[in-house]
Amino acid sequence: MQQLLKILGVVTVAFLLGSCTGKLDVKPISDPSVVNFYRNQQDFEQAVNAAYNGLSTYPTRHLFLSEIRSDNMYVPGEGGTYDWNPVNNFTVNSSNALMSSAWSDCYNTIMRCNSVLDNISADKVPDETVRNQFTGEAKFIRALMYFDLVRFFGGVPKIEHLVNVTAAQSINRASVQEIYDLIIADLESAAQLLPASYSGASKGRATLYAAKGILARVYLTRSGPVLLDKGPVLNSNEYAKARDLLLEIINSGKYVFINNYAQIFSYDNENNSESVFEVQFKSGGTGTGTVIPAEMLPGSYMRANKIPVASGNDFKYVSNDLISSYPAGDVRLTFNVIQGFTDENGNFVNQNYFKKFLDPKRYGVDLRDWGINQPVLRYTDVLLMYAETLLHTGGSQTAVDDIVNQVRTRAGLAAITGVNADTLLEERRREFAAEGLRWHDLVRTGKAVTVMNAWMAKEDEKKVMKPMKNEFILYPVPQTEINIKPGLYDQNAGY
Repeated sequence: MQQLLKILGVVTVAFLLGSCTGKLDVKPISDPSVVNFYRNQQDFEQAVNAAYNGLSTYPTRHLFLSEIRSDNMYVPGEGGTYDWNPVNNFTVNSSNALMSSAWSDCYNTIMRCNSVLDNISADKVPDETVRNQFTGEAKFIRALMYFDLVRFFGGVPKIEHLVNVTAAQSINRASVQEIYDLIIADLESAAQLLPASYSGASKGRATLYAAKGILARVYLTRSGPVLLDKGPVLNSNEYAKARDLLLEIINSGKYVFINNYAQIFSYDNENNSESVFEVQFKSGGTGTGTVIPAEMLPGSYMRANKIPVASGNDFKYVSNDLISSYPAGDVRLTFNVIQGFTDENGNFVNQNYFKKFLDPKRYGVDLRDWGINQPVLRYTDVLLMYAETLLHTGGSQTAVDDIVNQVRTRAGLAAITGVNADTLLEERRREFAAEGLRWHDLVRTGKAVTVMNAWMAKEDEKKVMKPMKNEFILYPVPQTEINIKPGLYDQNAGY
């Protein structure tokens, strides 16, 4: 999988599609660089790999727009103003570069998926099993991108086929419900088309259980209380649907709970029994590594530890509140966070940083070249989401407690009883810190406003954060998109 996705993907993208640059200005379907590319199974394999390659920005997108947005990090702005500081401070506007990159990165990947889906046929890919797999993979990746878009921006343009510039400029924002309809249809189809597992070089590709797990997450997101009209949460009460999907994954026997927390994230244990789906990365100067370890840690830490790469700045702090939430003896704290360090000049730096994905001996050729995969869905998440659905559907309290205690035991903590929704949410916070889930968890459970405002009162020492309000559940539509055709897109409330 790593060879397939990482070597072919970058080359294929440039040949398949034109520049997107946030404007959906893909080459029209009549362009020979698209139509004439697809001749046989190998061409479609390369095209699907290009779609996987589009997931390379998924980890940083969720670092900037979920972790930094949440109570897990305090990034108020020091040493200059970076694009993520307004995200942290709830002062972000439509001109922020992170908004345009999130939008355009998702749509670039969607266009790659649409290219496959528009062109695949039995005459070009005669093997039905292979054809189904390619179709299912494209639908899975497209659904994942639309799920990001609807959670970050609400309703967005629904584009299911390759379109030219003129056509793109007439497509307005679809409703949140319409986008969810497409996401659900794609994931349901993918679950029917994809295999249960892979072997050899294909290990790491999307499976039917990955599709069902993300679909369960979709149902959980839709089910929570509505705080914002046109937001991603619909009070749909689909907990039973999520429960049944998660139980299928649990009962499949394909996944095993790993009892050593650190082993889940080992560079030598990627695509392990905990992995339902993860973004694949490979170091070695091929342009297919990840920047995440260097993005989370400061250059001064790297230099002090003789790691010959650097990050952009020293100011992405883990919040004191997150650190204090870990009980004494919780092994996840020491694995996830570095609590201060001595720099190369012998000075102690009294700041906290995420180090979850760092192996000091496994750096690549530069700061963007770390060979550690990034989890999108772990088996532990499947179990904890299942426990959550049991709480909402009148399930067994003992079963809920048993799941949470399995996670706590691995963390070195004593068992507890009577787990409720708040207890579960805090356990998820500690377990999945730095994995990009926290903001989404707060939004879908209806806790974003109350939790964030209470957190600000304790954490915002610099007094630079605006109070959290319902409108800030969504981000602003990028100004680059609004400028394409004035009046086509309306701006989200509050911006």
